[in-house]
Amino acid sequence: MFKKSFYIGGAGNQLCRKEFSLLEKAGSAKIRIVADPHTYAKEYWQKLRNDGHDGGWLLGGSFLKYRIFVNGRLIGAGPARPVDDGIPPIHCFDVDLRQGKNVIGVFSRGEKKGFALQLHAELPNGEKIELHSNETWKMLNMDRCYSPVCWERQNIEQFFKGCAGPGEWAEHIDGTKYPFGWNDVGFNDEKWDNVSVFDPVTEHLDTREVRNYKIAKISPANITKIDKQSWLIDFGQEYIGGIELTGPEHGGSIELRLGEELMSDNHVRYQMRTENCYQEIWRFPNGGRTLSHFGLRSFRFLELIGYADKLENEMVNIISVTTPFNSNESSFSCSNSELKKVWELCKNTVAFTTMDVYNDCFSRERTAYEADSYVNMRSHFAVGSNTATAKRTIEYLVTHPNWPCEWQQFMIPLFYEYTIHTGDLGFVEQHYQKLQDQYAFANLISNGLIRKFPLEIIIDWPASCQDNYDFGDFCGVPNAFLYWNLVLLSKLAAILGKTVEQTEFIVLAKQVKTAFNHKLFDTETRLYIDSENSKHSSFHVNMFALRFGLVPEERIEKCLDFIIGKGMVCSVYGAQFYLDALFMYNRASEAVALMTANNDASWLGMIHRGATITTESWNPAQKANMSWAHPWAASPANIIVRHLFGLRPTAPGWCKYEFNPRPGGITSAKIKIHTPCGTLRASFRHDSGGRLIKEIIADNDSAVKASDSHPVTTVLTL
Repeated sequence: MFKKSFYIGGAGNQLCRKEFSLLEKAGSAKIRIVADPHTYAKEYWQKLRNDGHDGGWLLGGSFLKYRIFVNGRLIGAGPARPVDDGIPPIHCFDVDLRQGKNVIGVFSRGEKKGFALQLHAELPNGEKIELHSNETWKMLNMDRCYSPVCWERQNIEQFFKGCAGPGEWAEHIDGTKYPFGWNDVGFNDEKWDNVSVFDPVTEHLDTREVRNYKIAKISPANITKIDKQSWLIDFGQEYIGGIELTGPEHGGSIELRLGEELMSDNHVRYQMRTENCYQEIWRFPNGGRTLSHFGLRSFRFLELIGYADKLENEMVNIISVTTPFNSNESSFSCSNSELKKVWELCKNTVAFTTMDVYNDCFSRERTAYEADSYVNMRSHFAVGSNTATAKRTIEYLVTHPNWPCEWQQFMIPLFYEYTIHTGDLGFVEQHYQKLQDQYAFANLISNGLIRKFPLEIIIDWPASCQDNYDFGDFCGVPNAFLYWNLVLLSKLAAILGKTVEQTEFIVLAKQVKTAFNHKLFDTETRLYIDSENSKHSSFHVNMFALRFGLVPEERIEKCLDFIIGKGMVCSVYGAQFYLDALFMYNRASEAVALMTANNDASWLGMIHRGATITTESWNPAQKANMSWAHPWAASPANIIVRHLFGLRPTAPGWCKYEFNPRPGGITSAKIKIHTPCGTLRASFRHDSGGRLIKEIIADNDSAVKASDSHPVTTVLTL
């Protein structure tokens, strides 16, 4: 595919262009491109694994390595981060080429070699045209325009203005040195250098499908003049992207301040809670020229200082970057308007934070975590059809594991949820042995439980949400995860037809359950204790024991009353499992009350503080450096589907599923979701006698209605 292509451009900011002519307008044309793989800012932040992998925690340099233009139009940006370190993924873009002259322009921000590209076009007469990145391209170094250059590593620790952030350094752009029109046909590049040429593309490439980013231009929702030379721009929504700004007619230097929130004086909090400092100076030439960020930031607000001219809507935009999302694939309405707001917040979160993989956040930690990805994936499946991001995230986590013990214990649940939703049995078959050997921790079991786990136990995050957990030997929470993992492994074994192993995991799980109830149950308080010899019973050990099915029937009500009495003491991450548990044990009313609460530990509280995407913690008092765009808080999206409506697959790929609503005080509701087997539209309401009337319609428009005093499971086949 790339046999005649060379890496060109090299390190730093480079504009690369190639002009060519076609005798006819191309019938079809594709550009395939690879670029330098991402590197990492802090290798040691990820624990060394037994397999010798020492991947980094945070991406260093610029997240984007190129932006590509055809005839002056931005057609794409990339690449996705490698699943396997050092093996570049291939991106493919369909392009329109006209008769006569055409030009490809690539703004490359390389770390070593830059990028390699191949154009393949087919003319109506059947003639095939190929163009490759090689020595015939022209190049202009832009380090003098974009400062500091991407490969000039800054210290990412705290300094007086905060932290630049692990993914992007500041871009102080000098527009007086920018070659406007460089990516248009006819631009004079005679004074440009011949491009720097590096190795031919001979290394192994990642040929797995990669979804290209969606690039969109976002206009302001509101522009407010602060004083004669200052403006506040609200885009109405937090985005991942950069600013495109048309400068004053007479040029000059403009200060840009970006942020996720406003301070009490209505100025942008550009020294963000996340410790990023989004403050830059752009120098504009005369003539009302337009400059743009290359890299990506996470923000909603922009403050301009020194802009004396009138600022119109079309003069300032966000160029957003995200994974394509079809909002029409899901919808939800109900009799409770507050729950509707929470659904929209969580759906919005998935739509505007999903990138090449599920990320912790895009301001500070541009990496995937296992726990974050579990919540994110379940909610993504609830509101959209894209399953490719989930698969790539899991593949990435296999080669880039993280440090917390329980995070490692999420790998088996991730594979299970992906498999039962998609029906992709080959994927789990490929990794099945590793799930047993590396993530189950079964080899550490002694007398039914694990005394000491090999990684750091986290319980909940932030630490302020741990409910004074008493750490010690035979720690309750990771041992509860141990049981859950064995149960899910038995289900995966059954799906794969491995009946002997299925039985082995069931037997082992029963041994763990027996030991857990013997060693970690306080017969006086009738509650579970945090660890061996502890006298403390935390919310978490009792909540996870309930959620994972460890609690015998006669102990359930006491444990339920205990965690309900505690309230939402867990984090936004823990809320996923708290709500799961409440619905599982017929406490739907309490679960709905938590989802529609309006206090300091609630989703409505996030909204009232100005969030348009779920936040990293319930409020800044819990975590001072919280981000305002953290998808691991979006659990209500999947809770509403899985529990309020009781819609969940019972066989891989949704070929069979349950429909068992638990309204929890909601009098009526409707939902539309997309499954691998098609679209489902479900509803429920209560008639005048209080009976539950439920209806579901599949793609073929066949409807199933049920009227039950006590809703029972309806198993349907699409």
